[in-house]
Amino acid sequence: SGEAEFQQTSVEVTSDITEVVEKVSDAIVGVINIQQINNFSRQDMQNMEQGTGSGVVFEKKNGKAYIVTNYHVIERAKEVEIALGNGERVKAELVGADALTDLAVLSIDGKHVSTVAEFGNSDAIKTGEPAIAIGNPLGLDFSNTVTMGIISAKERSIEVQNGWELNVIQTDAAINPGNSGGALVNIAGQVIGINSLKIAQYGMQSGLLASGTPVEGMGFAIPI
Repeated sequence: SGEAEFQQTSVEVTSDITEVVEKVSDAIVGVINIQQINNFSRQDMQNMEQGTGSGVVFEKKNGKAYIVTNYHVIERAKEVEIALGNGERVKAELVGADALTDLAVLSIDGKHVSTVAEFGNSDAIKTGEPAIAIGNPLGLDFSNTVTMGIISAKERSIEVQNGWELNVIQTDAAINPGNSGGALVNIAGQVIGINSLKIAQYGMQSGLLASGTPVEGMGFAIPI
């Protein structure tokens, strides 16, 4: 008849990477910064979303779940909400924050959380080993995006403020706006760093990279 017959097949692919993603993904959440903005047309103050980032659920204790994110993700927020994997949004409380290390801890009701990420030992990582970044680049529409690379360098010293230097992990796994606060994970599925776009920006400003230079393959994470 001259007609070719085609048969569709399905192949089950399981690898170390897919297992890592399955282990960690449910512990990655969205972090929504809500600020009070003066609405001149209505002559009142309104709460409005001013940005989103990522966070990692790292502990569940005494009825609460604790989330680590970047300080700059929640900076100047009047309220912070957490976007869960099922699309639900819940209010979070600020437990503590430190601008110099660009870290903050939030808490939510523990009933919303079933998966907690495992922390690894960032001192034990080796240059060249696989590194997996999980977060929400460019907002919640791209939640739980997975990118992969290697550990490009174990320790990079970057001046973040007035002579204060922070040792960070360098990776070539893609890290974009919205990834901030997400997890950098090793091949065992353990979180070894908290990704920070802000740290990369500090590095550019302090002369690590020339201002205006296009940058690819240089991401930074705060070591656990």
